[in-house]
Amino acid sequence: MSTRKKSPFIFRALFRTILIVCGVAMLLSYSAVYINPAKFNIPLFFGLYFIPILAINVFLLIIALIRRSASAWIPFFALIPSLLYAERFYNLGFDEQIEREGIKLKIESCNVGMFSGAQDKQERNLSKEGERVWTKKNFYSHFKDINPDIICLQEFLVESPLEADTIFSQYKYRTHHLFRIRNNKYFGNIILSKFPIKNSGYISFKHSTNLSIYADINHYGRDVRIYNNHLESYNVSFSSLIQKFSETKDLTTTQIKNDIVETHEKMLGTFIKRTDQVDQILTTISNTSIPSIICGDFNDTPMSYTYNRLCKDREDSFIEGGKGFGATFAPMWPLLRIDYILYPSEYECADHITHKMSLSDHYPVSATIII
Repeated sequence: MSTRKKSPFIFRALFRTILIVCGVAMLLSYSAVYINPAKFNIPLFFGLYFIPILAINVFLLIIALIRRSASAWIPFFALIPSLLYAERFYNLGFDEQIEREGIKLKIESCNVGMFSGAQDKQERNLSKEGERVWTKKNFYSHFKDINPDIICLQEFLVESPLEADTIFSQYKYRTHHLFRIRNNKYFGNIILSKFPIKNSGYISFKHSTNLSIYADINHYGRDVRIYNNHLESYNVSFSSLIQKFSETKDLTTTQIKNDIVETHEKMLGTFIKRTDQVDQILTTISNTSIPSIICGDFNDTPMSYTYNRLCKDREDSFIEGGKGFGATFAPMWPLLRIDYILYPSEYECADHITHKMSLSDHYPVSATIII
């Protein structure tokens, strides 16, 4: 009898401990938005895994309620703040579309993955160069159909600067900054515009081929600055890591642990780099009186210090005009949203669309902004 009485107590204590640990993890994920990873880096990983941590806490809350556990309050209160952040990942889109006064500016942003990251290659037997030609052709058709006023492309690859000046010829005005890479090709960011560009520039990042470029657009007599950003990449292939774990049966627990630790150390370095890069961008923005729209591949989730800093005094087009899941990184859909269009708070958003295309490992995002 004594054993039977003791066992439920041990189980309850263990269950409560699990609830507390997961609840603390949930709270740390919220704090990642506000804490500079260069000063204290533990919360940033919890912010990165916000969705899995959220799912675990929801599951534990359901179990606690089913068991009528007195500890159900732990995940319940840990989950309440998540309501403030949920729309960063999923938008019900219940807001009525009201015809607003003002002039529209339609913007699209996409990491084109060097025009070689198409996901549906099964039915094509093309060379690497043939794949790029095919992808460019289909991007051209997409831009023609969507017809944005401004296009911001990252990981843009061309044979020469001349091609960068002539590709997608329906856009008369453009600015770009390209790095010369292997095989004498050119790689970087480009802004394509239907409106005149009065001024342009770029922000180079130390020891990196990632960068930010900007263009001051004359939009029906008003100046608007567009920033096209490609912030520091993780330099980690999550898909390769998962494949390695799933296909290699001889991996020991120690090897798996070492791989995970090494991966997180690499990731920590990129988080800190992105923090410095954001500081450079915000310094440039502070030195101009022109309203700035910030686009691009941030390589960071909405539960990050990077996103929170760039979003200050700005609105997120997905939150204001999107619907459904906002994820933009195709291999990890619907978990990972890393591509954004942020605009000044005095503007409004008429719509936001995530284009679920297979031309890159990133989905293009477009938004119609009311100036």
